[in-house]
This record gives sequence, C-alpha cells and structure tokens, in this order.
Amino acid sequence: MLELWIAVKEWLVAEAAWVIPLTAIIAALAVVIGWAKWPFKRDKPTQLAPETIDQIKPPQARDGPALTTPEFIRVRRELKADLEQELAEADDAEKAQLRARIAELESQIVNPEKSLAEARKRIADLERLLDREANHIGGDRIARAKAALEQGDYSLADDIFAEIEARNELAVQETARAAHGRGEVAEAEVRWHDAYTHYKRASELHETFDHLTAYARMTWRLAKGAEAISVQEQLVDWAKSEHGDDSAEYATQLNNLAGLVQAQGRYEEAERLYCTALEIDHATIGEGHPGYATRLNNLAHVIQAQGHFEEAERLYRVALKIGLTTIGKEHPAYAIRLTNLADVVRVQGRYVEAEALCREAVELDRATIGEGHPNYATHLNNLAAVVETQWRYEEAEALYREAQEIDLATIGGGHPEYAIRLGNLGRLLGQTGRPIEGRAMLEQALAIFRAALPLDHPHIAETQRRLKALPDD
Repeated sequence: MLELWIAVKEWLVAEAAWVIPLTAIIAALAVVIGWAKWPFKRDKPTQLAPETIDQIKPPQARDGPALTTPEFIRVRRELKADLEQELAEADDAEKAQLRARIAELESQIVNPEKSLAEARKRIADLERLLDREANHIGGDRIARAKAALEQGDYSLADDIFAEIEARNELAVQETARAAHGRGEVAEAEVRWHDAYTHYKRASELHETFDHLTAYARMTWRLAKGAEAISVQEQLVDWAKSEHGDDSAEYATQLNNLAGLVQAQGRYEEAERLYCTALEIDHATIGEGHPGYATRLNNLAHVIQAQGHFEEAERLYRVALKIGLTTIGKEHPAYAIRLTNLADVVRVQGRYVEAEALCREAVELDRATIGEGHPNYATHLNNLAAVVETQWRYEEAEALYREAQEIDLATIGGGHPEYAIRLGNLGRLLGQTGRPIEGRAMLEQALAIFRAALPLDHPHIAETQRRLKALPDD
C-alpha cells in the first residue's frame, strides 16, 4: 500500500493537469486504507466506542465529576454480572475472592450514596493525575480519558497509567543498577557506610535477589541487627520460593541468617539454623564442597560460644582440612578458619600452638585481602589475645591499637566489632596500671554494645564484669 502511494505521488507531480480528477482517487484510497487497518485495532469491551467519545465533551467549569447515581448503579450492576460469570467458571482458590467482590458491589448498589461520593472523589483525583501527564500523553487523549471516567469507564485512564508505569519502570531499574554499581565501588574501597547507602537505595528502587543480597551483606557488616535480620529473612523466603527448601541456595541463606542471629547472642537458635543448613548441604553439594566447610566452621563457632571447646575444635579442623583441598591456603576464607581454630586452641591453654596459627592467618591476610581490611583487624585482635596470655603486654597493646584503628576507618566507631577492640584494650590497660584510661575505653565499649545489641547479649554482661574487676582509680 505504501509503494502504491509513492507511485501515485510521483505521477501526480509529473502530471499536474490531472490534480483535480485525482483528488477523488486519493480520497478513495484513504477510505480503503482506513478500512484495511480497522480489523487490527485493539478491541476493549469496556471501552466507549470512538463515535461516542467524540460526542462527549469533558467538563470545563464544574465542581467535580458528573457521575450520577443511576450511572453509578448501572456500572456496578454490569461489573457484578461480569464477576458472577467469572464465579461460575472459577476454581475453588478464586471463588472466595470473587464472592467478596460481588458482596461489596451488592452493598454499593443497595446504598449507593457513600460509595458514589467516594467514586466522585476518586475520579477527581484521577483527573488531576491525568492533567499532570498532558504534556507527555497529549491533551486530546487525556480529555477522552477524563470524559470516560465521568461515565464510570476507567479503562482509558488505566491504559495511560500503564504506559507511564512501563516507561518509568525502565528508568527506575537503570537507576537501581547504577546505585548497586556505586555500592560495589564503595565496598571495593572498604567504604562500608557508603556501600550500605547505595545498596539499600538499589533494593528500594528495584528489589532483586542480587540487590537484596548486597544490602543484607552491608547491614551485617555494619551490625544493623534488626534491619539485617529482616533483609536476610526476605532472602530466605526468596530462596525457598524460587529453589525449594531442600536446595543449596536455601541452605546458604539459612546459614547467613544463622550468623545474624548468633551476632544477637541467640546461640541455640543459630545452632539449629546451622545444623539445618548442614543437613541440606550434605544431601546436595556433599561433604567435600567448600560451602560445606563454611557451614562446619560457622557451626563450630557457635558451639564454641556455648563453651563446648573440644567439639568446636574438632569441627574447625574438619573445615580446615576441606578448605585446604578445595580453596587452598591462598583463599581469604582459609585464614578465617586458621584464626578460628587458633582461638579455640587458646582458650584451652595451648598458647604456643595458638600463636603459630594466628601468625599464619595474619601473613595470609597480608598476601590476600591486605592490611586495611576489617578481617585483618579481627585476626590482629586474636593474635593480640594470645600474645597477652603469655604476658607480652606491650606487644599485645600495639596489636590491639592497630586493630582498633583499622576498624575505626572501615566499619566505624559504632560497630560492635570496634567495641570488642576497645573492650580488650581497656581491660589490658586496666590490668597493667592504667585504670583511668582502661575504664574510659570499657565504658565507651559498653555504650556501643547497648546501642547495637540486645540488652541481654553476653558482650554487655562481660563488659560490665570487666568494669567491676578494674582496680580503683
């Protein structure tokens, strides 16, 4: 049809004398073109016919929509009839909802005054929203939508809003991806507070599994206890619905939730979650997988927190062995396993062995994550603890202070990990002849714990005990 039109146009230019007779031919072609396109127009049963819309003029100066009571009742009866037809064909899961909608329509038909007032207000609100989009949609189309609204037909307005929503959704998703990217940059530069802000914004704009995962990771890093658990519970539900409660992904998310629960001092609950994750992993990824070693390591940690040192040591050693054959010594996780094993060895009084393990972990950190990472600070702290038990107080103090400075620059002065450094250093200073300085640090640590952790958390009770144990000033 387009080629025919071009040919006619070229011929028209060449034969100007035939302009007037040809006008009738062009008009006929236009009718044919319009007739040919008609079957392909979208048919909406609830939409007003075009000829009817052309006869309806939107109100120019009127106080609110003109929907009358008879029109309102007619529209409600038609909708009720449609729902009753759906009800006859619906399955059992849908019938209850359809019956509730029909009952509401019956109530509106019997007593229309209140519902009509609400409908008029709703129509006025919709008209204001439509007016704001006139520059993007076109005044004529907005006018037709408003005219249809005042006859009880919402379909044209819904089409317009759907187009706006789809257009803006792409922009929102792009913005969310950009925010997530900025979060990754900040995390790579160990600017965790900035990373948290960006990841949270990305999740709020466009909630995806990746966005939620990064957001949850930063809430954990910054010890935002209740918020972190809430986000992680969303991930657990997501993994269950997408992959099933017997999947490796579900086990991963349970493991992460257990870590957050453990950080709140809920050790028995955390142990149950770790054990569930381990059972799933045993059936899915197997005992030789590095993920299985991670679960073992975490379970050992919470068992140690409950005072079961020999069992914790056994699990740590199994996890370390799996890690050695799967991820190798060059992986940062291997250093974590080493320092965890060192800590449980230390509390059992084997200080020389513990110190060797701690120093190996610190050296591995230097070669992998670097000296500015919070995990490096944790491992320095553990080395300081084992050095302190051997009465090398100056060396221990230097290590505690170095760990404290790293944490202050990365996770910030309000994080419980930072408070742990303060508490350890304060206790050491108090026991080595500087009770005033030590007390100040312990009191600061106690304030951080109270602000970030539940009031019954063991860290709070331990810090209070340390304060009481300090010699008089």
